Amino acid sequence: MGASDQGFVQEYEIGRTQSLHIYCRLCRSIFPVKFKPRPVVKLRCVCGHEAPLPELDVFRTEEGAKEHAAFYEKVYQAAKSALREAGVPLPPSGKYRLADFLEPGSVPSGEADEDASDIKNSWVELEDDGSDTSPKAIDARLAEFDARLAEARDPLAKHDVLSELVEWAYCRRHVNPRCQEVFVGVCRDDMALAPRLISIARQRLKAGETIRLSFTSFKHLSIALEEDGDLAGSLDAVEQAIAFGLKGYEPRRKALQKLIDDAT
Repeated sequence: MGASDQGFVQEYEIGRTQSLHIYCRLCRSIFPVKFKPRPVVKLRCVCGHEAPLPELDVFRTEEGAKEHAAFYEKVYQAAKSALREAGVPLPPSGKYRLADFLEPGSVPSGEADEDASDIKNSWVELEDDGSDTSPKAIDARLAEFDARLAEARDPLAKHDVLSELVEWAYCRRHVNPRCQEVFVGVCRDDMALAPRLISIARQRLKAGETIRLSFTSFKHLSIALEEDGDLAGSLDAVEQAIAFGLKGYEPRRKALQKLIDDAT
């Protein structure tokens, strides 16, 4: 296979068990898998991003995935620099084409010309008419989240609400200052809750019940702080994730540390 209808690289064979390498556009990292590919199957990255195969960049070799990741990182950084130099705010949500912001010819022929801004939209689409980002709509939605958090019967239920609120506020933080404040706060609340959730999961496992947990607050906060220029804060969120025991953060830690070192 060559490419999906959505423009993702697709290098796999249907119906045969094989080792593959997936590039995640949300956290810009690579993770290996071994399974029998089916178009309807969904895969989840360590950052919590989940999607069916046609919406992922899939490679037969790690080298191919790394080459794609290196190219993707260059155009992603070039796009951010171009937007900042032009005084254009970074898009808060939705997908955007790099071709809309780069000089003609900046994207090599035959390469994907889209940095699908999954890093910012987290699978939540905003209404074009602004109906879900007006001050009144924001206040009403936050009141709903507050009520749900108050009604959360245990830490697991609270984590579910916090995770949803993280993604909701993440996508709206550029269009409403209150969303930015809420976003940072709920990320830190969820991060602080993480050790207790693991303790509960272990207790449940001893009782014969398996609980699957996903912590996206660390990655969301790190990405948002990096985007806002707070490299030290972004690195701190990553180091908290590593200290907590989450896997897949070391490449991001090294990249952030290099950015900080280069800036000093």
